[in-house]
Amino acid sequence: MFRFLKSLRGNELDRLLKKASSERKQKFLIVWNRGLGDIALGLYALVYRIKSVMPAAHIAFLTRKELADGFRLLGGVDVVSVPWWKRGVPIDLEDSLKRLNISKSDGDVILEKVNPTKWLSWQIGKLVPKLVWNEEYDEYCERFALPDGRRCIGVHLNSETGQFYNYQKDWPAENWKMLFEKLCKNSDAKIVLFGNGKTGDFDMPSIIDLRGETGLLELLSIIKNRCHTLIAPDGGVLSLTYYIDAYYPIKVISLWGDAGQGVLKQRVPSPNKGLIHVPLCGASANISNISIDEVVSNISCGNR
Repeated sequence: MFRFLKSLRGNELDRLLKKASSERKQKFLIVWNRGLGDIALGLYALVYRIKSVMPAAHIAFLTRKELADGFRLLGGVDVVSVPWWKRGVPIDLEDSLKRLNISKSDGDVILEKVNPTKWLSWQIGKLVPKLVWNEEYDEYCERFALPDGRRCIGVHLNSETGQFYNYQKDWPAENWKMLFEKLCKNSDAKIVLFGNGKTGDFDMPSIIDLRGETGLLELLSIIKNRCHTLIAPDGGVLSLTYYIDAYYPIKVISLWGDAGQGVLKQRVPSPNKGLIHVPLCGASANISNISIDEVVSNISCGNR
């Protein structure tokens, strides 16, 4: 009965947009202090929905500093970064706005608690997120000493969000080490490591460790222009790479514990027709059960 009554009341976001439209409110300030991957998986659909109801709407996101470049991929939105926000730490919106010299009157509608799961369930299997890639971003990869062309294997070792979930999202460090040892013996490709911090010792001649040394757009530029393969667990890097709306050839090998999450949950193809996606799911919903040989057998050999 509760679910039935709830469905009769409709979608909270739709009610909010109907009210804002009737009151001719056009300026939206959206607060986001959660994950990077949700930019593609949820917030793209939020912007799409607002614009479909109110084409002239002005949308601005208030978010953590490290997420700002990800929001720029949405296109047509403004981004205000808050340097002192941290994920998992409660925020004081009133204080933050005051410190940023932003008045609440600057936004007709302030969405402080966005719920993509409930508000945007309609997008599953229907809406293909298309992240805007500006050609100038392609030059960012040239800031690093990497082989020309797509001759590298990119690796995002850690989802860096595992503490916020009740299941294991990351492949064990010893598996990565054994994988790299095999690749170093059997391939002449450079292995480029991505991430926020250099945890774990992977001192091998074929490895270029860029963890902690790239911004988000630099990282994505390297994947797009220097890598023929990306290996990554479910996380923000995987989700953004998957939904970049630009053609470039790449094989993406994704590692999963819970296959009902992320890009697999979305059930829509990448807008990049050159992207080949190979999802590997651990037996018994355990990412540790994905074997090294299974990953190796799916890696592309050389530039495509």
